[in-house]
Amino acid sequence: MKQERDHQFECGVCGAEARYLLHNVRHRTPSYRRLCTNCLLKDHRGLFCPFCFIVYEEPLHNDRSMCNKCPSIAHKPCIPSKYPHHTPFICPSCSSPSFSFFNPTRNGDSSSGRFIDKDSARALVAAAKIAAISMTKAAALARVEAEKRVKEATFAKKRAREALERLAYLAAKENEMMEDIKRGGEVDDAANKGGNSNGVYLGYPPSQIIGQQQQQQGTLK
Repeated sequence: MKQERDHQFECGVCGAEARYLLHNVRHRTPSYRRLCTNCLLKDHRGLFCPFCFIVYEEPLHNDRSMCNKCPSIAHKPCIPSKYPHHTPFICPSCSSPSFSFFNPTRNGDSSSGRFIDKDSARALVAAAKIAAISMTKAAALARVEAEKRVKEATFAKKRAREALERLAYLAAKENEMMEDIKRGGEVDDAANKGGNSNGVYLGYPPSQIIGQQQQQQGTLK
């Protein structure tokens, strides 16, 4: 339990323990990760300019430079004149393996105090915006998935109700058929006895049978 709790305060990539600078982002549905500012920006390089740290709300069409090694896209006017101009363009994080977007520094000789420069502050704001966008999308997807599950459950409930109604109908028809068969058997028994289930005599009446017997006896005499 303690180990799981400690992981909540560590970056999911580099393991940095900057609790107040970790950002929640959607990793793979339905998974989430907590990333430090530097790892989050490196993991979403195509969503912001690596020089001015403006987060792209819409795709860029003009005045852009795309890194030849990663999805990073930079505003051409934002590229410093002193920045090495590669052909094709290589972003800062691909130019140097040790490059970091976020570099808080110690406050003098203090072991606890830290401060960040303007670029690091911009990087922190960009990371926070990207995390907010990621979690907003995650919430929207979760809502769509929940609505889908509700519709599926409603449809399944309807199908189950229809199946029960069909079963009840078939059971009633079977009982009706059994009753008809039973009544048919009673009619056959009554016919074999010279009558039927309603007391109606189906053969010769008893009086007629007796008269015929008497006539036969007189003829014999």
